[in-house]
Amino acid sequence: MAGSRRGRRPGPPRVALIVETSMAYGREILHGIVRYVRENGPWTVFFEPRSLQDPPPPWLEGWDGDGIITTMYPQFSELIRGTGIPTIDLDDQEPRSGLPAVRSDQHAIGAMAAAHLMERGFERFGFFGYPQFEWSRLRLESFRRAVESTGRRCEVYEPAHAVSWGHQMPAWEAEVELFSRWISGLPKPLGLMACNDFRGVQALDACRRADVAVPEEVAVIGVDDESLACELAHPPLSSVIPDCRAIGYEAAGLLDRIMAGGPRRPATIAVPPRGIAVRQSSDVTAISDPVVADAMRYLRENAARRFGIGEVAEHVGVSRSTLHRRFRAATDGTLHDAIAGMRIGRVKRLLVETELPLHAVAARSGFAHVEYLIAAFRKATGATPGAFRRAHRGAGGP
Repeated sequence: MAGSRRGRRPGPPRVALIVETSMAYGREILHGIVRYVRENGPWTVFFEPRSLQDPPPPWLEGWDGDGIITTMYPQFSELIRGTGIPTIDLDDQEPRSGLPAVRSDQHAIGAMAAAHLMERGFERFGFFGYPQFEWSRLRLESFRRAVESTGRRCEVYEPAHAVSWGHQMPAWEAEVELFSRWISGLPKPLGLMACNDFRGVQALDACRRADVAVPEEVAVIGVDDESLACELAHPPLSSVIPDCRAIGYEAAGLLDRIMAGGPRRPATIAVPPRGIAVRQSSDVTAISDPVVADAMRYLRENAARRFGIGEVAEHVGVSRSTLHRRFRAATDGTLHDAIAGMRIGRVKRLLVETELPLHAVAARSGFAHVEYLIAAFRKATGATPGAFRRAHRGAGGP
């Protein structure tokens, strides 16, 4: 690192925030920085929207600032170090910059994903990552350690193609095709961790291509809670939620102390994840009976319309009595209860996530009449649909 700049100037410190804003991870970090500045500022902030592929800001080399918070982009990491300006490194790609750093606790992320899948009864596990990135390798390391500590095994997919630093897939279709063959050949049910949400979306695509039911045969969990990608996925993708706002807050506090004359020790603060956003891709109990898993997939995919037990039995190729017996053995519940639960779950999502009137919610949830919906919903939840919608809209979801 170059020599230190002059002492702190009078007035608010001048701080550059060189953080990508194209994904939720970076935007959430910025929210954490904002909170710190509101509580402890003011700062004069230099900030502009950025993507992962943007070149260095043209003003950076000659900039006379007091501090920088940045994801240490490989394409200009030497430039930043050469400025001599106190800098906090947020990047997970280059973990040995020699600068003070604040990052997600990758080991905690992997362990949390493993615990989530094991709690759902899975005995077999897989991992889909980017082996050339350290953050992915660390997530795999802790995921596999947690799985193997219980005597289970973790299969690891070896990607067909290398990826660039910016996560650009050179051949999405080819990767999906090879992954679909890999997932087809593994025993099921299986709990799969994807190293991030975009890898998770790719895994879901591959499972559809392989005619593998998600979550009944393979439950998938990603990382980062990129909510748009997770909600657009089919089915919606569960995800470990990094505490990005805490990362931003800690980084701002660390920089503030250094700008005030504190030591620039190259320590790393590892921030544990907040928890898991559970969505449909892993919201399941592991089902080892393939007929029952297929039946559950049929229920999920047809929850928007009315159908009978006979139709389900015909789809899976067994008699009604056989289906009832195998369903109870595999799930400790009845097929009727599963259908009702699937429909009530769809009603809840439509009440919270849409503005549809109740008659439209009924039509999209397999209920012939609004009155039937209201009675079934009250029995299942103890509340009317209207009261449920009002309560959970304010709380951010069911």
